[in-house]
Amino acid sequence: MLDLAALKKTYLVVGLSDAQIEEIASLATMKRFLPQETLIRSGEQSSDLYLILEGRLNVLTSDGQKLSEVGPGSILGEIALIDARPRTANVVCTGLVDAAVIPAKELRAKMNANREWGFVVLANLSRVLAGRLRVANDKIDELYDKTTDTWDNAL
Repeated sequence: MLDLAALKKTYLVVGLSDAQIEEIASLATMKRFLPQETLIRSGEQSSDLYLILEGRLNVLTSDGQKLSEVGPGSILGEIALIDARPRTANVVCTGLVDAAVIPAKELRAKMNANREWGFVVLANLSRVLAGRLRVANDKIDELYDKTTDTWDNAL
């Protein structure tokens, strides 16, 4: 079973009681991934959630460009958990990685059965995803400005 202390350090369970956190932890199975092993594949139809306990991973676009590097305490798979659609990125281990894998179907069922804490989990996910969207929008705006400036100077 997943160590509660590790789960409590994540944004996912902020605002939940110890008993509610234990319910989520009881769903997890521990798994070790090898260096260069792909944890998540872009386009894959899976929606399990991964809590990284040890190790580092690269998050890559479908064509292999590095988006970020993540490590202990990171949660991966939130988008697929919410919308049950194919994965949006590749995630590859840079060394040995220990992770807790939480099956999305079971987590969704528990969230539905207890909507009070299910709402808290969704609100936590929403805040993080909204923050990521803001960062992405800023990067898009910056790229647009650079492209526009370059084009304007070329005329």
